[in-house]
Amino acid sequence: MIRETVLGLLAVGAIALPAQTFEAPVRIKAGDSFVGYQLNDRERLYPSPGFHDIDGDGNLEMVIGDLFGNLTVVSRTKDGWSDEKPLNGADGKPLKFSNW
Repeated sequence: MIRETVLGLLAVGAIALPAQTFEAPVRIKAGDSFVGYQLNDRERLYPSPGFHDIDGDGNLEMVIGDLFGNLTVVSRTKDGWSDEKPLNGADGKPLKFSNW
């Protein structure tokens, strides 16, 4: 009942929620290169990062996928981030997913 009342008041504009504010995005660098920007000297399309413990050491690595199906990984170091490299499967070959 209370939920429906609040939703109704929001719908008619009787109450308002504060505007959401977000910090400006920050581009992360690994060395001199932006993370997720290029792969094999080719610009990536819609790089999307996620964080997972890939190697089981208890630390989260940044895994970056893109629209072309490429996956890369970047590890946190004491000085920032390691160089971005392809994420390899158990067979040692880079993982790649088809988006089409």
